[in-house]
Order: sequence, then structure tokens, then C-alpha cells
Amino acid sequence: MALSTNATNTYDPTASAQALTDKYTADLQARITAQTKAAAATTAGLANLKMALTTFSSSLLTMTTGKTMLVQGATLSNTAVGTATASSTAAAGTYSVFVEKIATNNQISLGGLTGTPVPADGDGTLKIKLANNTDFTVDLSKANTDADTSTLSAKEIAAAINAEPKNNSRVTASVITIGGIAQLVLTSNVSGEEGALSLDTSAMAAGTLKDALDTTPKQLVTAQDAIMWVGGKPADPLDTSNRVKQSSNTFSNIEGVKMTFTKAQASGDAPITLTVALDTAATTTNAQSFVTAYNKLKATLDALTDPGDPASSKAAGVFSTDSGVRVLRDQLVRTLRETATGALATFGITAQRNGTLALDATKLEAALKTNPGGLDKAIGSSTAGTSSGIAGKLDKFIQTWTTTNGQLSQRETSAAKLQKSLDERQTKFEADYTAMYNRYKAQFTQLQSLQARMSQTTDMFDALFGSDKTK
Repeated sequence: MALSTNATNTYDPTASAQALTDKYTADLQARITAQTKAAAATTAGLANLKMALTTFSSSLLTMTTGKTMLVQGATLSNTAVGTATASSTAAAGTYSVFVEKIATNNQISLGGLTGTPVPADGDGTLKIKLANNTDFTVDLSKANTDADTSTLSAKEIAAAINAEPKNNSRVTASVITIGGIAQLVLTSNVSGEEGALSLDTSAMAAGTLKDALDTTPKQLVTAQDAIMWVGGKPADPLDTSNRVKQSSNTFSNIEGVKMTFTKAQASGDAPITLTVALDTAATTTNAQSFVTAYNKLKATLDALTDPGDPASSKAAGVFSTDSGVRVLRDQLVRTLRETATGALATFGITAQRNGTLALDATKLEAALKTNPGGLDKAIGSSTAGTSSGIAGKLDKFIQTWTTTNGQLSQRETSAAKLQKSLDERQTKFEADYTAMYNRYKAQFTQLQSLQARMSQTTDMFDALFGSDKTK
């Protein structure tokens, strides 16, 4: 009878070491992973909170700095003549105006400039004059740029005028070819009579270039001032008491109103009517912008502090248990409710039971008719040093979070420290894990070697006793 001591079980050192190491480190890794996930969620939550707060503050600043919620509209009875705009300071009413002329930019042309000899140094100084005395000079002796070094072209003269640094874009030179003849065209970029152009060649040497430039230019567009009559043009040609003459086509003679005309009226036309009145639609849009900006901030705060609902598998917000963020949310709602009672509600902006705002456009329009400046006063301004109204109070509270040393900065610093600590713990864990794994692997490798020797011994006994024939 043979003695059987066959050891068929074997160990895989790598798998066994891995399994045992995982068993003893799983709980610690799970804790570090959970804490890291929570830290990352907090960091992301702080980023969302910061963006929401700064966006709301920026919205307040944009809506209230140097602006007004109230929008006055200005319209002309004949829109083909021009357009009009009004600021909040414009007085509502109707005005009559007659547009006799619109301002034009002087444009002149000269021919006979192609093929003229290049003047010598010091003999090619051309002065271009404007009626407002902003003259400048161009040295035409430096104007040649092509292979023909002996003559100038109209194109080279135009390029020299445009490139002159002292020009400062007051005059634009170009070339138009008519009937095969190049014409130098100068256009004044100064509007009205003060932009009238003329050429002074007194510093140039006699010759064909000077003669060509001395030729009386053709007036393509005459320099002309704009003329508007307030209330209509009088029958008496000597009566100019209500005439407004200027170089610009934009008139601001009526307080808070700008009128830009693009077309003159014909002689005998009736004056056009300018109407200044409240622009209800634009004002409502501005008020709605305030409501929308606040509600977006409120929605972000609600999401961050949402307690969640386990029954419906709804996850809680990252700051659901954070009393500081909940206080921020509740204080904003409280500030709005306390400040808005009576003020904003009068203009149709009311706080709802859930803390959001709603706008009643009909109520807003009715309130603006009796108290047009009240809306701006109620909302106020968030500008530093001149903050007022609801915007000022809301922004002041938000600043306790968003300033350099505010709560957001402190929380971000704390979150960064925690993340760094968790990274260090993870690094140490991985080092400890590797050391433990290597230790177990060495032990299981020794066990595997021992098992191999036992297997050899078993095989030897089998060989010795396996051939026993005794019965």
C-alpha cells in the first residue's frame, strides 16, 4: 500500500499578497476616498458660490452705475429725417423742429498731377489747410516710392498725404480715374464749414507740380454746417433767434435729448415733431433684469443648501449642513423683504413665499406714471462710496463674503489645506500599501518555495513506496 502525501495546493504569491493587502487597507482607502470626494465637492461648491455672488454684484454694478432703471424714449414724427434718444433727465413733452441743412464733409479733386517732376529737397513742402486752423504739411520731395525716381503720380501724392503723421486722419486722400485721367481726391474728416479744405503751395518751388496744385480744385462736396430751427423756420429771413447752426449733425439743445439728422427737409415742409415720453418696455426690461439677477443667485444658493430627499434618491446640496451658507441665503432673502416692503412692491416687484422675486409689469407702468424717479431710488446703487437702496444693502452683505479677506477666501484657503492634507495622506497610504504588499508577497513566495520542497519530498515517498508488491 502506497503512502500518499501529495500536496497539490499551490500559492500565487502576487494574487495572495494583493488580496491580503486589499483586505487590511480597504477601510482606510475608503475613508480617504470619501473625504477626498467631499473635499472636491466643497471646492466645486465654493467656486459655484463665488461665481454666483460675483455675477450678481457685477449685475448690480452694471445696472446702477451711471445708469438708471427709468428709460425715456424720444421719437421723431419723420424717421426718414433722423433719429432721437433721451436720457432719464429729459422732460416729457413734444417739440417742433425744422431741419434746413445737414452738415457735410468737404471733398475736392485736382487733376494733372501724374508725371510731374519730383521736387528737390526743401522744395516740395505742401501745406493742407482746414478752416479750423488745424493745418499740416507734407514733404512731396519724399513721396516717390516706385521705380520711376524722376516723376510723381497722383497715387504717390495721395499715399504721402495719408502717411503724414501730423495729418492725424483729418484728411483722407484717394485717387479716382475718370476718362483715363487720374484725379487726386481729398476728403475732410472734419465735419461742417470748419473742415473746409484749401492748399498752400507757397513753400514749393515753381514748376508743373506747383502749377497743378495751384489750380482751383473742383468742389465735389461743399463744406456745410447743419442748420436746425426750433419751433419752425420764421417767415422773416432776418429772424435767426431760434436757429441752431453747428458742424455736427447731432443736436443736444433740448436737455437730455440727442437728435441726429441724416436728411434735410424741403423748403415749405412742415416742422417735424419730437416726442419725449417714458419708454415703458425698456424700463420694464431693466426692472426684470434686476429680478432675474437676484433669482439666479437665489436659485444657486437653494441648490447648494438643498437638504435632498432620500425617498426620491435626490442628493443633498454640498452645503446642505453648512450653517454659514444657509445664513447667507436667509439673510439675503431677509434683507430683500425688509427693504423692499413698500418700496419695490409699489413698483410691482414683490418677494414670493419661496424667497424669489416677481415683477408685475402693469403695476410697474402705473407707478412710473405717478412717480417716475421712485424706481431708481428704491433699487439704488451698489457703487462704492455712494451705495444706496436695496442694491447697496444687498451688495454690502455680499461683500462680507467676496472681499479679499471675506468668508469665501477663508473657506477656499481651508479647502485648499484640507485637499493638500488628503493628497499627503493618499501618498503615504500608497507608500504603506506598497510596503505591505511587498512584505506579503515575500512571505507568500517563501511559502510557495516551501510547498515546492514538500511536493518534491512527497514525490520521493511515492517513488519509494509506490512499488511495494507485498499483499
